[in-house]
Amino acid sequence: MVDGSSLRSKLAASLPKSQRFTLYHLSTPPTLSPALYSAPPGQKPEKTTCESHFLSVTICHNDKRIQIFALEVLIYTTQDLITLFVSKADSTGYLHLLKLPKGTASPLRTISSTFIAHLVDNRKRHDRQLVVSLFARSQNQYLFPGSIENPGKHVLDDRGLIKWWCRVLEPVLQSCESKSDTPELDRWLKKEPSHITSKAYLRVPSCDLHETRSFFPPHVRHNPALLAKWHPNKDPLRDLAGYAPTAPERCLIPRFPDDPKSRFVDELDDELTEPPPSSQTQESPSKGKQPGKWKSVRSLDQFWELMAFRQECSSGRLVGFLWAVFTPQQVADRLEESGPIPFAERVMRRPHISDGPGTFAPVVQPPMTPPAEQLVDPHLPDADDQGFSPATVARAIGPPTYAPPAEETALVLPAKHYARINRLLLSLDYADLDIAAESSERWIGDVGICAGKEEWGFEVMGERELEVQGGADGGGAEGAGEKGKGVEQAHTLDMGLMRKKKRGTEGDGSTVAEDTNGGVNVLATGLVRKKPKIT
Repeated sequence: MVDGSSLRSKLAASLPKSQRFTLYHLSTPPTLSPALYSAPPGQKPEKTTCESHFLSVTICHNDKRIQIFALEVLIYTTQDLITLFVSKADSTGYLHLLKLPKGTASPLRTISSTFIAHLVDNRKRHDRQLVVSLFARSQNQYLFPGSIENPGKHVLDDRGLIKWWCRVLEPVLQSCESKSDTPELDRWLKKEPSHITSKAYLRVPSCDLHETRSFFPPHVRHNPALLAKWHPNKDPLRDLAGYAPTAPERCLIPRFPDDPKSRFVDELDDELTEPPPSSQTQESPSKGKQPGKWKSVRSLDQFWELMAFRQECSSGRLVGFLWAVFTPQQVADRLEESGPIPFAERVMRRPHISDGPGTFAPVVQPPMTPPAEQLVDPHLPDADDQGFSPATVARAIGPPTYAPPAEETALVLPAKHYARINRLLLSLDYADLDIAAESSERWIGDVGICAGKEEWGFEVMGERELEVQGGADGGGAEGAGEKGKGVEQAHTLDMGLMRKKKRGTEGDGSTVAEDTNGGVNVLATGLVRKKPKIT
């Protein structure tokens, strides 16, 4: 019997009954990576580890495997924060081959919610916050080259995509809060699990409070208890960074790969004033300049105001920034009493972890710039073939040295091979069904060769009874439920059912004529009254 807490069993319980999917889950071991947050002047960046997770979903059509969806999540871990960043998600447009009833909840949205919730469940800790972070920006294609040429792929507009991701995160908030903590961690700590609270934040630059709230799922907007967990036009950045309230704004904004706000931060860093030499530390700063401070942006609110004028967030384009924050009761009590612990204090209270009695091994840091042939993105983690030892990773993020349970469905690859597999995917073609089938087979086969396994992945047979949802917000197998799929359809009356006004005389004596072609009422040309000339 499959363990009820496994990813396979969770997906089977959520997917449509009698529908078969094959999923391929890749991951990398945790490796040291550049810090997400810039350190304040005079301090060192916080040690950070990163692991990558990639999930590809296929279906079988005419005995051929066809990739229909893929999702990548990067997990960053520090001593006080775990960050799950949804890096990329894309569909090929071939989901319609399943011929699901119209109005069926999208399996792709279900898979996304279940996979993210599974990663959150396996990494929740009693002593640190966890946040799921993503940005929603509509593009023709992210992961599957040529898929936009597939007529079955209908790209969601910006508003539809933001709504789609809000609906993905809502089940994650509910499922992860209903459980207090992971059983593995509880057994390791030998203590009762603590309660975990969840909150969601949404910022859409250039949208006001009412417009931002309209992106929330319909059942959230109409339920006061659920709506209280969602915060429009707000963000948790100052609470998550862990630095003192006086820290520069640039130290509060994480630098994720291919993130619009990260690019803005990089541009603003050109305004930085160099810190004074040590010989001048006793002197007052000249001309009121403060090291580590931007000149044009002095607050987070001002940062978001200027984000609305960026090319990616203007000219009719919308980008949604979403956060789901999970806070254990122990951390919530600490924050309520004393606020975030400054980074300098966290470093002072961090004990050393030895490899043996009386010996302390130095912390090994990878080179910040790996060889060019190993790079897919400069923000991706870099490591050798074997990654870093668990002891090295433990020293980087501090105690306790609890490791998340191994993914029973994941194929673990070294970071170098994982990057090569990503490059391969971006070089394939998914323009039509036959080419997509060949590309899918090649990608699956090459991953197996890298891992030394001819057959890998796992099948899931759906067990949930089909539920047909009505209304524009219901979503469907080929509608707004799939990222990159069609826009909600408007309900219109048949032209033959439109009632037409009778010809007649209005109260002021004018006659209204009808345009029989379009049903638009216009005044006849000869009946336009002219004002009498005043002499």
